[in-house]
Amino acid sequence: MAKRSRRRNKVNKPANYREGKLDASRPDSKPALIALLLVVILIGSGLYLTSMVDTEETVTNPTYGVEAELVTNDHSAEPGGETDFILLVKNTGSVTDTFTVSTKSNDGGFSISIESGYGTLMLGKDVRKPLIINVKTSASAEGLLYAFMEVTSGGDPTKKAEVKLNVNTDSNFGNLTEVGDTVDVHYAGILASNAKLFDSSMEYVWDNYVYRRDGVTDSNRHIDTLEARHIGCVEANNPSENCQGSKGMIDGFDSKMIGMYEGQTLAVRIPANQAYGEAGSSTSDLAGEDLIFLIEMVNIN
Repeated sequence: MAKRSRRRNKVNKPANYREGKLDASRPDSKPALIALLLVVILIGSGLYLTSMVDTEETVTNPTYGVEAELVTNDHSAEPGGETDFILLVKNTGSVTDTFTVSTKSNDGGFSISIESGYGTLMLGKDVRKPLIINVKTSASAEGLLYAFMEVTSGGDPTKKAEVKLNVNTDSNFGNLTEVGDTVDVHYAGILASNAKLFDSSMEYVWDNYVYRRDGVTDSNRHIDTLEARHIGCVEANNPSENCQGSKGMIDGFDSKMIGMYEGQTLAVRIPANQAYGEAGSSTSDLAGEDLIFLIEMVNIN
């Protein structure tokens, strides 16, 4: 592309310019501009130094703290049986911290297992996370048994929280569920990301659990048992001749109910792909959410 030539026109210098110097009759704007620039620099420096002080105070003077509580307690278990508790851990400090969950004391009547991968938790400020604690009783267990769980701050090991697990082993459970059964259960469902309750049929939970998902209020309260039909079934006669139809519950919930005793309480963590699908894969507002359910097997129909 050809370039357009430019004609240079001779232009007379403005009358107020003399060899590049300002005419004495015109006010010189340089000092004002310099003063304005200095003001801007000083203000910017002040804001920067303030932010530095705030950041430095946050880093050099952190506070540490932890809270721990159970979703439910006072569970029943047969001698030689098991039950699950859901433990909530919250970082009440001012900075991200790492917390260790451990058994502080055990009266000897059962063994305790912390959910795999959750013995140590890294939590941001004000973040709350749930984890599952499994308790197995000895075959000779009798009466009311208990143990203390302890959660310790990594930033300040003097900051601890503890909870007491209560288990009644004077229990005789009913039948064991199997594929094809239709059962009645009570349940509580919370988000694995922040322990917010999104649904429950447990009266105790409605009355005592304050961490609810936005929009979940007492108007959502319901305490009748949930009927779960044809557990473990894909369709009639598949995978068992006991299947008279297909299951009605999400995969993770459904599979956990198989092999439970009437009267037993267990918990399960369900990844999104075994619950309501990955984000955007369904119209459910729980799509993309990992869930934790506490399930009480009430009755086998």
